[in-house]
Amino acid sequence: MSSKKFKRGLSTSAERRPVTKSKKTAVSWTRPAGTLSEESRAKLDTLQRKLGDLQESLLLVGVQDDMGEIETALSLLPAEIEELRTRGYVFRSFLERKVSVMAEQWDDVRDRVSREVSWRTRELEREADEAESALRQAMSGRAAQVARAETAIETLERKVNAAQSAARAMYGTLQQNVNQTRSQVEEIRWLLDEIDEASFPLYPAEDPVAACRAQYMETKKEGPKGVLYLTDERLIFEQKEEIATKKVLFITTEKETVQQPIFEVPVGQIEEFKASDKGFLGRKEMLELLFAPEADLSGATLRLHGADNEEWARLIGRVKSGEIAKERTRPKEEVAVEAARAAPTKCPTCGATLAVEIVRGMREITCEYCGSVIRL
Repeated sequence: MSSKKFKRGLSTSAERRPVTKSKKTAVSWTRPAGTLSEESRAKLDTLQRKLGDLQESLLLVGVQDDMGEIETALSLLPAEIEELRTRGYVFRSFLERKVSVMAEQWDDVRDRVSREVSWRTRELEREADEAESALRQAMSGRAAQVARAETAIETLERKVNAAQSAARAMYGTLQQNVNQTRSQVEEIRWLLDEIDEASFPLYPAEDPVAACRAQYMETKKEGPKGVLYLTDERLIFEQKEEIATKKVLFITTEKETVQQPIFEVPVGQIEEFKASDKGFLGRKEMLELLFAPEADLSGATLRLHGADNEEWARLIGRVKSGEIAKERTRPKEEVAVEAARAAPTKCPTCGATLAVEIVRGMREITCEYCGSVIRL
């Protein structure tokens, strides 16, 4: 989808922000020398600093910064998603529509927030005038006037906080969705970068789905660290880490990078998969897998880093069932589909009938009688 469609109606944050000049930048008065107690001076100093800080918040700059970030993200996301498609990512077809809907929502929300900020800023400046006047009078040191100034400043503080909350409530949900979409795009970009650097090739017509940093647990505490990949055909763990090759007095002096596939399993041979809380302090970071008897490995336990193990378990299930195909931006190439349909029923070497079930992700089978490897 063209990025021009999404940019239509969007302007820069500078164009859209309400421009309201604050009347004050600092509060400074001369106090009557020698007429105030230390306690009164300390109280007035605190009130003066508090009012000065509040005056910096009158323009709701934090809200306007949020608006600028949303504006920028929505203008960049279409091109970023298009780049991912160009690099070959075919899943999460909802991304384009999601950004389009958010851009339409922002056209409406942005104008309402701008009006709200302008109105709230005018109201806050009037409140600030009253608080400043009360604080000037409090410089006499009279307890009643100090109390009045304190009340006025506390009222201003409550109204500043209320104004910020009211404005943010207008775009909070949209902001969350924009940030989530940016995270999704970053995850896909990282996946494609890792695929480019991987020590193994993808099959023809094999499409990557997701990846995360992980550790393959050979024992309860130890195992190689690297990247867990999920494609529409395989689950692959690749060791990718620096390991110490030389130590002096327990201090590492030399390292080398080790990058190699540890295991790969066709998704059709993943019989069981579940998330567990065996990680440190019960964190949901462990993924337990049980593979079919014909797989090269009986199973695996992985500690995921920076990823949700329950989400990964669901994702593996969707790939195995074929449901993930609903998220494709284009259908899988027919070459791979036809190869699965045309799987041999007899061994071309010894002629034995093959009873191996062809599952999703298999690219070869081994004859149990003669050991011949038959490419699919």
